[in-house]
Amino acid sequence: MKREQFLGRVTAALRGADLPEATGPDTAPPIQFDDPIETFVVEAEAVAAEVTIVGSGEAARAITAIIENTGERRYVAWDRLDDFLPGVTASLDQAGYERVDARVAADAAERHLDHARIGAVAVGITGADIGIAASGSVVLQHGPGRPRSASLLVEHHIVVLPADRIVSSLGEAMQRVDLEQTSNVAVITGPSRTGDIESIITLGVHGPRHVHVVVVETAGHMP
Repeated sequence: MKREQFLGRVTAALRGADLPEATGPDTAPPIQFDDPIETFVVEAEAVAAEVTIVGSGEAARAITAIIENTGERRYVAWDRLDDFLPGVTASLDQAGYERVDARVAADAAERHLDHARIGAVAVGITGADIGIAASGSVVLQHGPGRPRSASLLVEHHIVVLPADRIVSSLGEAMQRVDLEQTSNVAVITGPSRTGDIESIITLGVHGPRHVHVVVVETAGHMP
């Protein structure tokens, strides 16, 4: 039977057909936690993320301590980190850390060189737009001034997460994502991991080997 004949018979059979009403599953009840911050810490550490909870006055010092422990002196970062933690950029400058430009050229040859240059940097610092308590994940919205290289190409990814941005569930997080203002959304749950045929898990193959989340609490949220 020719293709046209087959499609013609299907079309004739469907013409005037009474299709059943499509119904979906019931809406899942919302997830709520008594203490989303505590739940976030437990779940993030369960997937091998390292979490530090600090007040805003100690956060910059905590970040410089993390970098110091890596033995690195250079880092890539998002622009406007101070939107997540005021004063952090000045603190990094005062500590003598060198920020490497994470911009990538449009020209193919120059872009290749930029990727190699950025890929040689082991530390990346970003903010987190949202934290998800149920899974210990952080949500990053990428775009101009928010390079993916700072969270995907580095060995150590340092995330600045304001405590008031932690929500209970992925569904709640997605309601806050502004898809019109972002080129890419990444939901990161702990370090990169992969398993071979024998199910042996290896960290850091396709992304950061270490994820450090610095949860910054305001005075009103401090325990």
